[in-house]
Amino acid sequence: MYYSRISKKLKEMLASKQEAESLFWEDFLCKLEQWYRGDIPDLFKTPCPREEEKIRVSNIKDSSVLTWFKLHQQVKYLKDLQLTDQAFSGMRLLDIGAGPMPSATVFKSCKIYCLEPLLHDYLRIGFPFHYYDDFKYIHANAENIPVEDGFFDAVISVNAIDHVDNLNETSLEIRRVLKDNGLFRMHVHYHKATKWEPMVITDEVFSEAFSWCKNLHKIAETKTSYGLSPASDETFVLWSNFNSS
Repeated sequence: MYYSRISKKLKEMLASKQEAESLFWEDFLCKLEQWYRGDIPDLFKTPCPREEEKIRVSNIKDSSVLTWFKLHQQVKYLKDLQLTDQAFSGMRLLDIGAGPMPSATVFKSCKIYCLEPLLHDYLRIGFPFHYYDDFKYIHANAENIPVEDGFFDAVISVNAIDHVDNLNETSLEIRRVLKDNGLFRMHVHYHKATKWEPMVITDEVFSEAFSWCKNLHKIAETKTSYGLSPASDETFVLWSNFNSS
């Protein structure tokens, strides 16, 4: 068993928010290897890879992560954000809550920064970062981003803003680091509070928190996200201040 001394459920009950998230990613990394080997038929609705689809590097862990990144994560970013890979060409782009893979690298011809407070946890768990090119991780919370004012031309986030500790502080920090008239697009998960996703967001909460963002509007609202079929009381909303070309 992956957890030999204590059950996953009990660990999550005892864990802090950060610890609970780390436990999720430890378990997910184990599932990725099973998916890669074909021991499970699909993971988040992505079928296990055919032999010709597999990326092969020095070990199965890294091979499974890189294959998942190619077949699922990069596809997810384009579909959930409803953008093409040239959407931020020539820009400096920030991805809020990037997770253990730099999925924003799907966007071409731009300088990519991935904000992630759990970076050290991902390294400890074993997610590989040395295979990816042309991006920088920022190890910090969204409430305190260590860059100068107006540093970014565009800010995105995919199913991550509900993980922050303080939505209003995060919003003000995004406003500070985003250029005037910068591009803004977020794929937001509305759901009941959990330990690792404590932020309860509604249209009113989001629109009030980001009221400073000119031309902010709802692009789409669905009951599903790429690879997910949530509970009936959950919703995914795409917010932006620009329309796709």
